[in-house]
Amino acid sequence: MMGRKRVDSKVSWFPKIPVGWRVKRIKDFYRIVGGGTPSAAEIGIGRAMPWATPTDFSDAERKLKKTTRSITEAGHREIGHALVGQSGLLVSCRAPAGKVALPMEPISFNQGCKGLSPRGKAISREWFFYALVAQREQIEDAAKGATFTEISGESLKRISFPTPAYEEQVQIAHWLNSRVASVERRLELNSKKRDLLIELRKTVIQKSTLHGIAPGVRMRDSGIPWAGSTPEHWTVVRLGEMFSEASDSGIEGLPMLSVSIHSGISDKELNEDEVERKVNRSVDKTLYKRVKTNDLVYNQMRAWQGAFGTAKLEGLVSPAYVVARPRPAVHAPYVEHLLRSPAGIEEMRSRSRGITDFRLRLYWNEFKNIRVALPPKDEQERIALFVDRKVGQINRQISLINDMEKLLNEQRDAVIHAAVTGVLDLSKFIPNHIT
Repeated sequence: MMGRKRVDSKVSWFPKIPVGWRVKRIKDFYRIVGGGTPSAAEIGIGRAMPWATPTDFSDAERKLKKTTRSITEAGHREIGHALVGQSGLLVSCRAPAGKVALPMEPISFNQGCKGLSPRGKAISREWFFYALVAQREQIEDAAKGATFTEISGESLKRISFPTPAYEEQVQIAHWLNSRVASVERRLELNSKKRDLLIELRKTVIQKSTLHGIAPGVRMRDSGIPWAGSTPEHWTVVRLGEMFSEASDSGIEGLPMLSVSIHSGISDKELNEDEVERKVNRSVDKTLYKRVKTNDLVYNQMRAWQGAFGTAKLEGLVSPAYVVARPRPAVHAPYVEHLLRSPAGIEEMRSRSRGITDFRLRLYWNEFKNIRVALPPKDEQERIALFVDRKVGQINRQISLINDMEKLLNEQRDAVIHAAVTGVLDLSKFIPNHIT
């Protein structure tokens, strides 16, 4: 399906096009329709028609994500913009910019989107969808702005794309539908596998840290609502009996560390990019907190999401973090796993204070009063090692799935690009049916 004669297009992202193709602009086939938001919330409340925003676009699927957003007829009239229906397309023009969708019904949309309404010239909507997908980067590059970036209607309508005759557009769209659907099925299967592994990881952590790993152990009600039944030889204690709050001032020469909800505390110095994102670095190191090996560190603002970690080396952390120093009978990695379990995270959430999720804080006075069922120290160490091994195995499987997903996405994007730029000669492809 390759080898067709090609000529210079004079466009950077598709430098060569097949003989007979033309370079066109979006404005040659579509009018650009703007969106908006009603001035009063009560005007827009209702179920008269769907109302899309940039967050409703998926990465690859042609349809918009299912959304509960809707707008009343009065709200739509106030916006004063035309609906885009089954003959048009939607483009997200604010973050995430450059995504494309095919409306399955007449739809209204906010100012973060632009609607493409056909001018009546012969063009395959599905082929044009793929043509826009192939130039996501070019559409993103058209976004301008200081406070936030946005693609204007003027910029959008000037974007160029290679255009075959209508019949070949239909052939390309049918061929791509089949190939892309195959990739999407594999991506969906991978996603389901990843979800199952994530749930398995949660189960391993929770079951091991709350019930232990020794077979045939007698259980009893711990008296802790979030823990339930635990081995009867475990001791119920408060975290304040297991840890003391440490507030050692930072010193020069120690690495800057951070705590992640995904991977616990870092084990090396943050690079400059990470520092810019995560902390405002001060020259005065005494403003930071010093952590020692085996300290349990948590981010007050994200503890309810599992932002706990056991320090693997001495370092510095933000003053917004809490440093809990373990007493001799405590193996901190075990407690880290316990608190990162689903039940532990929910307990952290219930103890955190704040009017909304993004303002929740877990203060030391709340943390220290949380009760847990604590195994003997040697058992804590065995459980922590077991969880590390099992979670490591699961994480490696998840990593393989992520790598495969990346390759599949690259394969899909490459196939789309090759088809809509004429690298693949699909002019002789005969679809089973043409609509």
